[in-house]
Amino acid sequence: MDQAVTLCYNMQGERAERIAALAFGQGIQFHAVNAGEYLQTLAALCGLEPKKALEYDGEGFSDEMMVMAFFKKGMLNRFLDGFRENGIPSVPLKAMLTENNSRWDSLTLHNELKQEYEYFARMQAQENEGQ
Repeated sequence: MDQAVTLCYNMQGERAERIAALAFGQGIQFHAVNAGEYLQTLAALCGLEPKKALEYDGEGFSDEMMVMAFFKKGMLNRFLDGFRENGIPSVPLKAMLTENNSRWDSLTLHNELKQEYEYFARMQAQENEGQ
């Protein structure tokens, strides 16, 4: 059985420490992904396959992003509830590792999540205008 892990992007300082403590307290490995790892597949970052000899040296992205993998039943809700209970602001761009996205690199996932987030933000704004 694979160990639950959360990949965290662009989180520093106290915020990263608080999220790492929350994860460790729930038996979840915390991995702060650095920009040099952005070309690795999510599968490689989660330990499903070896990392390739690739190093990203582009600008990347500055948004916070989180990927959760190998969470057992109920673990996702407990982890996300822990953010609220500990006063940790939510991470807007987040995803679960799936068979489909496990082949993506971090840049591809970021682009997909950013588009999805912006779509739902527009829908929410339109809904609020209609009220």
